[in-house]
Amino acid sequence: MIIRIIGILILVAILGWGQAGASPAAARDQANLENLQYRLSLGFFEDVARVRLSLSRVGPDRYRARFSGAAQGAWQLLKKFLPESYESEMALEDGRLKPLLYREKFYKKGQAVSKEYRFDYNRKVLEVWRGVDGRELEKDSEVPLQEPVYDPLTLFYNLRLGAVAAAPGQTLKVTLVPTPEPREMVLRVGPQTGEGCKTMIFVRSGQGSEDGPYFVFSGPQKVPLHAWVRVLAFGKLAGELLNPGEIMTEGLAASSQLSSSGGETRQIP
Repeated sequence: MIIRIIGILILVAILGWGQAGASPAAARDQANLENLQYRLSLGFFEDVARVRLSLSRVGPDRYRARFSGAAQGAWQLLKKFLPESYESEMALEDGRLKPLLYREKFYKKGQAVSKEYRFDYNRKVLEVWRGVDGRELEKDSEVPLQEPVYDPLTLFYNLRLGAVAAAPGQTLKVTLVPTPEPREMVLRVGPQTGEGCKTMIFVRSGQGSEDGPYFVFSGPQKVPLHAWVRVLAFGKLAGELLNPGEIMTEGLAASSQLSSSGGETRQIP
């Protein structure tokens, strides 16, 4: 279960604040915009896993984000607890990225599970498809699609795009895709510290359970440099950005900015 937590941590931990765009490497290949790599440590154990988050342009105003993780060394014995990948296909409309298709691949009870969340905006429904051990996906459920709703990757890039914004002292509440119960991410933006701008993150489900808190520290470019969470029996689980030179610095400009002011709680529009 520890490695499963690692995957969850990095997804919520890298929800940062910065200006999205193209790195120097991406300027040579506009299809591949960014490739961030994080190293994770667990208590006294260093480099237990590596995770990668990439963004690519797949068409006019169409983007694909992908997260993948791999355990390192002896931790590979626990590979079945590490999410294989998360992937989101998005459309840029009116300065905001809208999720079109969100995929998950992970292990559960010894089975390799594939899930797809299909956003049908014309019918205003969210379809969930599921397959096990390589078998063809079958429709698992269908729920009303109430906008806005985000998968973690689309939310991450909307924060960086500036489509959603926060100032120190604010608390943001964001609706995530159901699993199948409703989920909400709560982000509490704190003050600037010696380690960077501190943000605390919780994930709440419809059954009242809560994951977190996760602590994120953003650097001068407003992109998270490291994050951590307390884990029973192991102490601190931490993630560290390995290649800050690959952070996007220009491009993918937002056409709208949401106003923000301190000391309030807002529901993300």
